[in-house]
Amino acid sequence: MQTAPLPRCTPEEIGLSSRQAAACIRALAHDKTTMNGFMAARHGKVFAECWWAPYRTEMLHSNHSFGKSYTSTAIGIAVGEGLLSLEEKMVDIFAEEIRERNITLPAGMEKITVRHVLTMTNGMAFHPDMRGDFIANYFKTPLDREPGTYFAYNSTGSCMLGALIRKRTGKNLKEYLTPRLFEPIGIDPAAFEWRQFRQLDLDGEPGTFATTEANLRLALLYVQGGRWKGRQILPESYVRDSLSVQIRNEYAPEQKDGRCGYGYQLWACSIPGVYRFDGGQGQYGILWPEKDLVVSIHEGALVPYGPQKTLDILYDTLLRPLGDAPLPEDLEGRALLAKTRQEAALPDDLPSPLPPEPAFAGRYTVSRGTFDPWFAVAPPGNEDLFVMFRTPALDRPVTRFSLAVTPGACILDMGEGRVVNAAWDGKLTARFLKNSPYDPLGDYAATARCSADGTLDIRIHWLNGWFETDLLFAPAAQGLHITIRKLRLNEADNYLTYQAEAIR
Repeated sequence: MQTAPLPRCTPEEIGLSSRQAAACIRALAHDKTTMNGFMAARHGKVFAECWWAPYRTEMLHSNHSFGKSYTSTAIGIAVGEGLLSLEEKMVDIFAEEIRERNITLPAGMEKITVRHVLTMTNGMAFHPDMRGDFIANYFKTPLDREPGTYFAYNSTGSCMLGALIRKRTGKNLKEYLTPRLFEPIGIDPAAFEWRQFRQLDLDGEPGTFATTEANLRLALLYVQGGRWKGRQILPESYVRDSLSVQIRNEYAPEQKDGRCGYGYQLWACSIPGVYRFDGGQGQYGILWPEKDLVVSIHEGALVPYGPQKTLDILYDTLLRPLGDAPLPEDLEGRALLAKTRQEAALPDDLPSPLPPEPAFAGRYTVSRGTFDPWFAVAPPGNEDLFVMFRTPALDRPVTRFSLAVTPGACILDMGEGRVVNAAWDGKLTARFLKNSPYDPLGDYAATARCSADGTLDIRIHWLNGWFETDLLFAPAAQGLHITIRKLRLNEADNYLTYQAEAIR
């Protein structure tokens, strides 16, 4: 798909100095995040953008719950096409599935409407399990509140909206949105990954991976009232209702911007009139309709305080300094902004303190545990939630692997073309790994270190998100003891840890 590029302009043209834009970019790389990508546009023109190497413009990045706003957009388009009403009852829409599963509905379930699902006011006593048959889990969950009266975050409800689209259209979310949203607003569907629940063949939530620009385009559609180049893509009334507080939630457990109210699968912000698409660990789409301003961010912010710190920095360094009149041209400021963008990069890993250890080289067979290096999303107290989005045909266990030691890198070969090249010098160089369970999401950078305690540490930065996996190999009697640590990005419990053994 040939996509027309978004127009560009200088910050001064839209009322912000280039020096301030540079200050914003520098401040975004704060101590509680790893910033990945950033774009900002006003009046439909991009005036600031940056990717922190080895991240790149075209890289797909996990949206987490930002994807809920794509799902909500599908609901709005379906409403505009007359395929459903927000006042319809969920039990009526899924009457066939309820009968097939022989579900006895809890009291009050018959009151839940599509609108209640959109606004996270399902009224359920606890969060239904997203794993397995989430449709059955949703309709079996008891209620302890009147639907429509109380906000409680419910991702399974968002999954039900995707199931609703397929129920009414016969199409999964991506297939439905491709001609109605992606193509009209310039999102290449081939560069938008929507992972599926492996058991139900449904496009999953939170299963979207998009470029930073794709998310910016969605935000632009909303601040333009659902119109794109004169075409009404999304009903204006649906956009208006989405960008308004449908339910107050000052009691919500989130940080301050999580308690400012909720619209249709998006949040109100602490600056009045500002709203946001919001995904875990700081995947943001900021919308300020009054100022015709949008911002798109991909990052890896440490929960619970990192995402809010990113928002506060955006408010202080970009939104509040924004003026309403163009500023004089500033060539030195533009040069500073260009230099800031050029120098933006993740800090390299530490180089190996010891020379490469050839004793690790060899072929190994996994004898105990599971050797699983793939990225994970695992809040504290949970196992890897993204396992349900793996491609079954590619989700084959690694039973054998080899380690090769060269002067420049340690090479981990897991067979079937699945090779990780880990540099000894700590430099983060973007590479691609084929045939992972998440293929085509194979962008990575990896480093290796030999430590004084005799261990080999291969650290994989999975660049289709903020994900990291540490593989620690320790010599054992007949081979290796392996510790697999997967980043959670949560201060309370930062790693999901597994153990395995391998023999030569």
